[in-house]
Amino acid sequence: MNNKRLDRYVKAFKMGKEEAFDTIYDETRTVVYYTILGILKDEELSEDIMQDTYIKMINQLDKYQFDAGFRAWMKTIARNLAINEFNRRKKEYSVDATVDEYLFEATEENSEDRYYLNKLLKTLPDDEREIVVRHAMYEETHKSIANDMNMPLGTVLWKYQKALKTLKRKDGAR
Repeated sequence: MNNKRLDRYVKAFKMGKEEAFDTIYDETRTVVYYTILGILKDEELSEDIMQDTYIKMINQLDKYQFDAGFRAWMKTIARNLAINEFNRRKKEYSVDATVDEYLFEATEENSEDRYYLNKLLKTLPDDEREIVVRHAMYEETHKSIANDMNMPLGTVLWKYQKALKTLKRKDGAR
């Protein structure tokens, strides 16, 4: 289904025609589900977040701009909710470099360095640590990080530089 036709169903749903939701759901569920699954890597949790995505869509429908593309808008909502859930769960689990060697690729030669780096990173505020890890370790672009974290690109760049200066200063005190 093309975007203009999908937008007609969205308009109908906005005007109270609840049966239009079924078509909207059928046309967007695949992209929404796989966007979430790609981030969370958990099918059951992805289904839960998918339900949250449609609830948020219904609550935020008055903010949808019809020239933006409904599928893209839904994908953005899904991605943001999945990233929020990922970050919430990430905070619940502390990473132990000795247990999660696959994550840090620890070897005897660099395990002390990895431990020290992890210790240094924990001294940063959560948002700065996330930016540094995502950019330096996962090679994400600053623009992608800014979009995912709902921050202006300039703020992400500034926080990244600030975090690097902090890490260098703390490493120099070693």
